[in-house]
Amino acid sequence: MKKLLLALLLCLLLPVAAHGEEQNVYYNIVSETGAYITHYTGVPEAGDEYIAHDNRHYVVTRVEEGAHTAWAQDRGVYRMPDVKWLQDDSQAVTAMRHAVALYCTHSDESYEPSDGDSSVTPRGGIYDVAEALKSNLEGQGITVYYDDSTHLPHDSGAYRRSRSTAEDLVKKGVDAIFDVHRDGIPDPDQYNTTINGEDASMVRLLVGRSNQNNAANKAFATEIKAVADQMYPELVRDIYIGKGSYNQDLSPHAVLLEFGTHTVTKERAEQATQYMAAAIQKALYGGVSGAAGSGASTVSSSSSRGVWTGIASVLGVVIVGAVVFSLASTGGVRPAMEKLKGGMHEMTGGLLNRKNKK
Repeated sequence: MKKLLLALLLCLLLPVAAHGEEQNVYYNIVSETGAYITHYTGVPEAGDEYIAHDNRHYVVTRVEEGAHTAWAQDRGVYRMPDVKWLQDDSQAVTAMRHAVALYCTHSDESYEPSDGDSSVTPRGGIYDVAEALKSNLEGQGITVYYDDSTHLPHDSGAYRRSRSTAEDLVKKGVDAIFDVHRDGIPDPDQYNTTINGEDASMVRLLVGRSNQNNAANKAFATEIKAVADQMYPELVRDIYIGKGSYNQDLSPHAVLLEFGTHTVTKERAEQATQYMAAAIQKALYGGVSGAAGSGASTVSSSSSRGVWTGIASVLGVVIVGAVVFSLASTGGVRPAMEKLKGGMHEMTGGLLNRKNKK
């Protein structure tokens, strides 16, 4: 009887242990010749895509779980969005409201050097990073809807539990939604960087490819990277497009942001949030030609001036043509003016030349 109870207990504990180990599983992704490309926390699958820091594009072709290695095919340099509009201040977009949403699916994620452990419950150091991102986004003039709900435990059901949080945030009518995380690869030098002379962490952008918004979210992620590469070249480490949804089916502007890894200091991750906030603001609202900028409610002032100038030009040509036609058909100035008035009266439904009635 004791042996039976022990066997049942082991069966119950095995799934918990497996979930716990999955958090720390990471793979080497290498080229077809065996050259190192990157690390990935979790289990990659054939079809996953990777856009490196230098925009080199790779697609995973096979995975060997026993060796914790995935092989990827080099597809050349990825064609990033054209962000030349960053150099033109007149292209600034004015929207009625700028609003984004933040939440944290993996509530325990923490930074060992600062928090004492990589996993702290019920609320890990990742919430401090999310708070810093919120503050810096607000400093950019963006309204931030931040839900600091917890979604423990850190297992395969975390995204299912955080889905209701994401759904509620999307209902706010936000322009974009970000799930704030940190990576789990062991080497801090993979993320440690210096930006504007200050110690900071790089950021990985993660997109799920198993939902109907995959193409839009991938375009949004590449827009953020292209903008950040111009503003702060050492900010965005890379983009990983992995199998999964990550609740990104809820919005065409949904991206998972990994601020550093568990072995970097939390202070570096928090420092990175000010640069990421500036890049997000530009990617979403800073240019008419940007992929995400099309979601703004009004176009730039320079574009508006161009539209009205064009309309005025067309009206001028029409009026001159009407005057010439009236002169030619009537043979005199007075008859021509009378005919022109009559035509304007008919075209405007009597709004012009209307006489006041007593």
